[in-house]
Amino acid sequence: MPFSHFCRLAGAALVFSVATGLVVQAAPSTKDLIKSRQDKLRDMGGALKAIDDELKKRSQDWDNVILPNAQTMKDRSGYLLNWFPKGSGPESGVKTYALPPVWQKADDFTRLGKAMQAEVAKLSQVAGTKDAAALKAQVIATGKTCKACHDDYRSPDYEKENEE
Repeated sequence: MPFSHFCRLAGAALVFSVATGLVVQAAPSTKDLIKSRQDKLRDMGGALKAIDDELKKRSQDWDNVILPNAQTMKDRSGYLLNWFPKGSGPESGVKTYALPPVWQKADDFTRLGKAMQAEVAKLSQVAGTKDAAALKAQVIATGKTCKACHDDYRSPDYEKENEE
């Protein structure tokens, strides 16, 4: 084999191995996926709580509190069902509050996730009207969809370990 042909093959092999290595390295670890999921869900819970707390005040700060938090909820909820890939449950060996039924009852979990997405879309829409009474009702409806999922799909250890 001529030396130039050998060099081209070796160069191609090197490029392939480097490219393959970059793809493997770019994939987030299960631990990173779970942490990201938990952070995003905490963002959503915090945003809903901030809206609820603001509605309890004599006057509301729509532009700095309610609208941005409603937007956070809307932005995050669109991706919710992608945050639970197979292998990111307790079997991963990584601490997660997601229970096995997330994957065992995927149809029901998806149904509840879509219901939550719909309620969050309404929440965002109602927040835009700046009607406090309507928003209070929608916060309750949204909270119920969150709770419906938490009841069956989130470990009760979450409440014990995350009490404020």
